[in-house]
Amino acid sequence: MEYRFDKEQYFKEAKDVYSKYPSDVSDMERLLDEQNVRHPEASPFQKKTWIYRTAAEHAEVILFPSCPFYAEIDTGREQNSVTATFPPQPGIGCWLMKQYPDFISEYGEWSDYYGSRGVMNGPQFMDAAHHYANCETVLKYGLIGIRKIAEKRLLDDGLDAHRRDFLMCMTDVLESLMAIADRFAQKAEEMLRTEKDEMHCLVLKRIADTARHIPAYPAQTFYEALCAVWFTREMCNALDGLGFAVIAHLDRILEPYYTRDMEEGILTREEAQELLDCLVSMTDARWDLEADLPGGTNADIIIGGCDAEGRIIYNDITVMIIESYRKYQFANPKLQARVSQRHPEEFLNRLGILSGMGLNVLSIFNDDVIIEANRRKNKKLEDCRLYVAGGCQEICLSNEVNSRAYTYLNLVQMLNGSLFPEKWNPVFAADDFSFAPAWEADSFEEFYRIVMENYCSELHMFMRKYREFGTWWKTINPCLFFSATMPSCIEKAMDVSEGGAEYNTDNFAAAGAGTVIDSLYAIKTAVFDKKIVSMEKLKEALSDNFEQEEILRQYLLHKVPKFCRDAEATEFGKHVMHDLAECLGGEPNGRGGFFEPSLFAFYSYDWFKDTTGATADGRQCGIGLSRGVNPSESTENINIATLLDALKRLDYTEFPGGAVTYMDIPVVKDTMQPQIFASVIRAFCENGGSVMDFNVVNRQALLDAQKNPEAHRNIVVRICGYSAYFHTLTAEMQNEVIGRTQR
Repeated sequence: MEYRFDKEQYFKEAKDVYSKYPSDVSDMERLLDEQNVRHPEASPFQKKTWIYRTAAEHAEVILFPSCPFYAEIDTGREQNSVTATFPPQPGIGCWLMKQYPDFISEYGEWSDYYGSRGVMNGPQFMDAAHHYANCETVLKYGLIGIRKIAEKRLLDDGLDAHRRDFLMCMTDVLESLMAIADRFAQKAEEMLRTEKDEMHCLVLKRIADTARHIPAYPAQTFYEALCAVWFTREMCNALDGLGFAVIAHLDRILEPYYTRDMEEGILTREEAQELLDCLVSMTDARWDLEADLPGGTNADIIIGGCDAEGRIIYNDITVMIIESYRKYQFANPKLQARVSQRHPEEFLNRLGILSGMGLNVLSIFNDDVIIEANRRKNKKLEDCRLYVAGGCQEICLSNEVNSRAYTYLNLVQMLNGSLFPEKWNPVFAADDFSFAPAWEADSFEEFYRIVMENYCSELHMFMRKYREFGTWWKTINPCLFFSATMPSCIEKAMDVSEGGAEYNTDNFAAAGAGTVIDSLYAIKTAVFDKKIVSMEKLKEALSDNFEQEEILRQYLLHKVPKFCRDAEATEFGKHVMHDLAECLGGEPNGRGGFFEPSLFAFYSYDWFKDTTGATADGRQCGIGLSRGVNPSESTENINIATLLDALKRLDYTEFPGGAVTYMDIPVVKDTMQPQIFASVIRAFCENGGSVMDFNVVNRQALLDAQKNPEAHRNIVVRICGYSAYFHTLTAEMQNEVIGRTQR
């Protein structure tokens, strides 16, 4: 008998459990508090082991009779709980962080100070949301094998006490994880005693047989590999105090197990499809998608791309994963498709079908650009080829710890500092930073030079502050299972929080690049080249939000060439982005690596709109900033061809953290052909784009959904990196999405 996925039954079982979250875990928290009182001298590593031991002994083990994967233990997490874990969220996974309220308050006060002024939005002092636990290590060695490697490393007499403590605590955590897996087996056996349904019995019997040796030992079959992948991510989510957005690069990782099982006759393609259908469904099953999800579910799957040797990945598993989305129209996890110019048309056509459905769960990653961008940062080519992307579009290598999308910086507000230093210098006085008065320059060349010097000085000030804050990670939340999935952590005898990964990087999410480019070009044109307005008069108009200068505003909006639409402004934009890339990277972080440039905005283009004054491109306060590397929201006559053509003039290999293009396509989706979307994907890669989000929307359907939400509950839209049901959005956000269809 083969497993068959019953979505309706599984979602009912999941809702019965998750709708009651968060559970009361005060008893487990009390045990941890008592341990802390008894052993105040314990190291952060030792305290972290207490969390795993407590969970192994006391956390409720949960299995769903319709789902063959075991990975859910009740640690007190909220139902919608993978978005971020800092500030500390409910559950014992964040218990250690909660022991440091003074630091949490100190960071919160500092970030809120700049946040209230529209300079940044920085809820986290490091990335607590977008990581990848490298499940390939667990697949290859099993937890017992990893433990043996750590124990062998402990034989080195040259290890200091700190490194020895790290390795010993890691082995302790691995023991707790194997105990948790064994409890899944016990739970399945217990449920089998009363279960009557034939399919449920099959599921529970598989779990009972498998959990006693997976993930303790290396996976041997397709089903075992799926179990190990999911167990690794979910145990990290539940217990390591971070959010692990990346599920895995599934079609690359699973293909050897699938092929071997097919050859040996122990798996059919039909059952493989059913197992993948269930795996893909697990994010939507866990989350309450009717709730307001400002960050989405933060979960994703990677397909396509290549292996470490550069061989193209496109296989049966790729097709089956796409088929899962097509068949069930899941809103999550996001599907991150890695594409290169060498991929077959069949792959692009299948992605085109998904895009044309208007499901809006798809992001496109251009391997030819992203791999080269990371290779330029002195990373090994074979490692660059194994990059993943987690959360929205945040890029990292599979053996890299990259803090990204944890702090959003407002590039537009930074430009205002160069124009109005008298206003902004007092704001930054506490951090000993001041703007040079670019507005006093006699030429645009001098003005531009001072602006870029101010950008570099300010951005590097923020890098130094986050390097300082980042050193707290190893104290308040070392991540021992996450570290166990990184072979270099055992080799270095260092936790991921202190630089144990092969690569350690940070990326600031920088918002408003298009608005900055258009504003600088407007100043060049109107103030210096054509002398339409003096700098003093422009500053007055900006300070007054153009209330008395509507004619000037209309000139700036409609007569000055615009980034991505007009060749001269786009060429100028290339120069600006090159200089911004120089400013956004280079400073060392707190884990032995460096900050690297990215242009990724998420929803910060909207967060900052009311605190960012009028800008020289004609934008008024209250109007959103540009998104990712898109043109300004006010730029007219922007379409697919215009955006794709602009890519030819730009160099996104300077942004290893990604440069995101948001491709909003206002169409009646029923009349579109998949080949059109496949052609857009191909052109995007050929023209040198980095990352692209599809948002295929029917304007009339969205307007109808506003009036009759109950009749349109299945419309999914893309909100700058995450997917959500349209009817769950606020009215303001709904209007913003509809507004994109008018360009």
